[in-house]
Amino acid sequence: MSTPDPDAAAQMDAIAAALTAAGLTAVVHVTRGVLDLTATWECPDAKAAEVVIDDDGYAEIRFWNQPWATPEQAAAVIVRALTAITDTQRTQPRPAATGLTRLNPPGP
Repeated sequence: MSTPDPDAAAQMDAIAAALTAAGLTAVVHVTRGVLDLTATWECPDAKAAEVVIDDDGYAEIRFWNQPWATPEQAAAVIVRALTAITDTQRTQPRPAATGLTRLNPPGP
């Protein structure tokens, strides 16, 4: 069985710590040498939302849509979330070479 890349492991641990500090419950898993992180955000008036990030940067955000939401309301929530994500990624400066940049997408 392969072992995770130490730089990727440090990056995942740092993300887990930041998510925990923000109020989520975050756990890093290693399955057959592959890292992933699962974080849960417990919402008092809704079902929990979940984030999954793997060591090559793929991220999923899962949430429960209100069953009574109209199609327009459901679409609006999704579009707002995607807009926030893509706007943030466009404005984030690339970090200096620290060895902890593996989860950042390649750029110019």
